[in-house]
Amino acid sequence: MKSSILKSSIPGLVEFPARFNKIPTGEGWVEGRRGVDGAEGLWRVNDGLYDLTNFVETHPGGSEWLTITKGTDITELFESHHLTDKAEKLLPKFYIRDAVKPRAVPLTFDKNGFYKKFKERSMNALKNIDFHRPSLKSNLLADSLAITTLFLCVITATTQSRLALIIAGTSMTLATITGHNYFHMRDNFRMYYWDISLMSSREWRITHAMSHHMYPNTIWDYEILTFEPYFQYLPKIAAPISRKFSWLYSPLVYLLAFYSQGIKRYIHILLVRKKLEFRDVVPFIIPTVMFLATGDLQQIFKQWILIIGVASFVFHVIGLNAAHHHPDIFHDGDNPRNDLDWGLLEMDAVRDREIVDDSYFLTLTQFGLHSLHHLMPTVDHAYLHLCLPALEDTCREFGIGTRRFTPLELIKGQFRQLRRVQVKTNYR
Repeated sequence: MKSSILKSSIPGLVEFPARFNKIPTGEGWVEGRRGVDGAEGLWRVNDGLYDLTNFVETHPGGSEWLTITKGTDITELFESHHLTDKAEKLLPKFYIRDAVKPRAVPLTFDKNGFYKKFKERSMNALKNIDFHRPSLKSNLLADSLAITTLFLCVITATTQSRLALIIAGTSMTLATITGHNYFHMRDNFRMYYWDISLMSSREWRITHAMSHHMYPNTIWDYEILTFEPYFQYLPKIAAPISRKFSWLYSPLVYLLAFYSQGIKRYIHILLVRKKLEFRDVVPFIIPTVMFLATGDLQQIFKQWILIIGVASFVFHVIGLNAAHHHPDIFHDGDNPRNDLDWGLLEMDAVRDREIVDDSYFLTLTQFGLHSLHHLMPTVDHAYLHLCLPALEDTCREFGIGTRRFTPLELIKGQFRQLRRVQVKTNYR
């Protein structure tokens, strides 16, 4: 049963017709935004309409962010992706007129609210850091994992070892997740590490950065929708089969998810986009090198497909248990807090983890320091810890709890959330 039939429990968050799409895609989600945002073919920030056409090619973050979002309300993206006031000062040059329709999203960015206070304190913490660019530390770790993955895949091809195959698939997962650090940033080649898995960095900029990050655990969150009807995370929906049996078939979903995304990706390229980009060739670099090492096409294809399956399974074990799903974490349908500050929604829909957040390696490869990452998605994970005091101070000021969960708590909590149908008042 699709949660698209639900109205949001967040007052003022409109229903989202794109949730009725038979096959959910990033492009479909953007089209859904264009239908409800009242941007009139332009770019909307708060109640103003702006024509950024002449700015697309010179946008410091890359043109893709603007070409994708044309015709939508980019308020949340604008606020969370521009941490200094440079963009805010530049924006009035592109003003056209006020919007006619009210915003479809009720979330606020008041100057005395949680998010603005946190951002101001964080900028002070990062004042001596070039946070617009990734750190050398992250670059070296990401590159090392990508090279290691390629090496292990070649070892698998030449030895036909099952153990090497499992290790190669696990390494592919870790290399892929480092790509997540980079596709949130301005265009760069390391964001393509995400694509070695068959998943698309372009698609995930939409479904993850633009949807999930801005509206986590709500009916606007693509990462909630995409697993329905197999997994139903939102309470108040009966979904008796998935509620009772999802724990049983979840390993199969984990295993097949990369294949599913890859098939959708190339069907979309063939039938809709009708053009290839460099990122669309990236997934085939590894099997090509494996083939060059052995010359056995049939065997290489089989091994590569199995490596993808292992990577998919490990990725979803990590990703679905990383931060968002637990009965004590807000999910749409629960009673939200009265203060609709955007930063507070982010905090209520996320929990941080012990062990993972204490290790830089695990932070980069297992979606660590997740609260800070949601609040500052463009900042390299290597710098996020510098903003912890700012987050703790702001949480104290607003009475927000900061207790971390253990990884085991979140794993068990994720399965408990899949069974939960009772609505509760649910915020930190």
